[in-house]
Amino acid sequence: MKKTIVTIAMLFLLASVVLLAQDKPVPAVAGVYYQASSDLSRLELATSSGFKTSGVAKAAFSYGVAKVKGKWLYGNPAAIVQLQERRPVFTLVSQMDISTQAIALVRLDVKKDHREAEYCEASVWTGAKIEDKNVVPLTVTRIPNSNNLTIIPQADLPAGEYLLIADQGKGYDGYDFGVK
Repeated sequence: MKKTIVTIAMLFLLASVVLLAQDKPVPAVAGVYYQASSDLSRLELATSSGFKTSGVAKAAFSYGVAKVKGKWLYGNPAAIVQLQERRPVFTLVSQMDISTQAIALVRLDVKKDHREAEYCEASVWTGAKIEDKNVVPLTVTRIPNSNNLTIIPQADLPAGEYLLIADQGKGYDGYDFGVK
């Protein structure tokens, strides 16, 4: 009997801790935040520093059979924010409604002095298609009674550089971070 009461008391205590953890206040300032130890830390907005194409000459000499590729460029070989967690939890705070389907996480290719996100591939014969080979699967859920979203990768992220895109209609501007 005594063990049962202690077990029930422990379950109530655990449930109240979980409920209190879920009721943490969400920041009022719009942006993307990640769970760092016990607080939320804000990610910086990364804007593309340019766009480059490759394969144009090849496509011209092959009468359009070869494909032209386009890539968004980002300055610096690494983001300022470097995370230790392999499956970070993000919170998108927004004053406007954002579809859960408009969120994407893209793994960036690291070069000597910059990072790249492959965006499209085009050919005279096959047309243009948006690339998604570096898109990481996510679980995106709406926080009840708000426009805010919780974003979690479906699997552990390998070490590398990433860009979390909150509105795919604006090109590849988003929130960059690295995983060590």
